[in-house]
Amino acid sequence: MDRDTQLAQATAAGNPTAFTELVRRHEGSVRRFLLRLSGQAADDLAQEVFIQAWRLSGSWRGTGTYRSWLMGIAWTQFLSSSRADKRRVTRESNWENVSVTFEQSARIDVQRALAGLTEQERAGAILCFGEDFSHSEAAQIMGVPLGTLKSIVARARAKLAQRLEEADD
Repeated sequence: MDRDTQLAQATAAGNPTAFTELVRRHEGSVRRFLLRLSGQAADDLAQEVFIQAWRLSGSWRGTGTYRSWLMGIAWTQFLSSSRADKRRVTRESNWENVSVTFEQSARIDVQRALAGLTEQERAGAILCFGEDFSHSEAAQIMGVPLGTLKSIVARARAKLAQRLEEADD
């Protein structure tokens, strides 16, 4: 039995010390993933991920890694936050500020290229290329069939290549 499984079982039994160790082991990956998806909101989202992981600690069944289970929670939190942000922006009708903020936060070519992808493409690319998850793990995290994930990642790869090539010109 690996260390994450031991810690997850202890966490499910209510051991906060075990959960603290799980957080320490995985917060870097979760924060990196969320930072690439959401920018400045990453820290708040990561905190929500671990709050949710604590609440759902008894629901991890050991299928896949604990890290991939956390990334699934992170993806769900991101989508929820993204939807809420879109509703807020629509309510406020403040599109100019959104585009200015977007341009300011997208300072390097890779960030710009990633930002041009759909949410699913960006998440698939980050998980497979940046976080070294397999296609099947990424599909599980995102809650999509494996074939769909492979299509998403292929589209993301093509778009990234095109945008990065354009940035070099």
